[in-house]
Amino acid sequence: MLQILIKVFKKLIIMTEFAHKPYEKIYVRDTIKLSLDDLIGMMSSLESANAYWVDGVLFASFAMTESEELAKKEMQNEMYLDKIIFAKYEKYTKTVKSSTNLEIGILNMQKSKLYKDMIAWLKTQSIWDE
Repeated sequence: MLQILIKVFKKLIIMTEFAHKPYEKIYVRDTIKLSLDDLIGMMSSLESANAYWVDGVLFASFAMTESEELAKKEMQNEMYLDKIIFAKYEKYTKTVKSSTNLEIGILNMQKSKLYKDMIAWLKTQSIWDE
């Protein structure tokens, strides 16, 4: 009886239902390993001069230019990334400076399952050891 009352009450309140649904597959067109100085230089020239950090990797990922076709793929739980640029950076810090004193902010994304999975995948790629 209580369960029925709860269902009726929820319908009366008209609550929005939320569902977490991760991507099933992410396609990556390119992975680019940079020196720390090069990554900082590239990131500092962008509008959002922040890089992400997870498990000893400083990185940024760039989505492909949006289109109707890509929007359809997203509805099918697929994402396309144009590129992931990265540099090894063992310890998280709030900012990092290049040898020429350029500085960028770093966002610790260690709690993101998506980014942790992406970095774990990246570490299995041949470019990781180059």
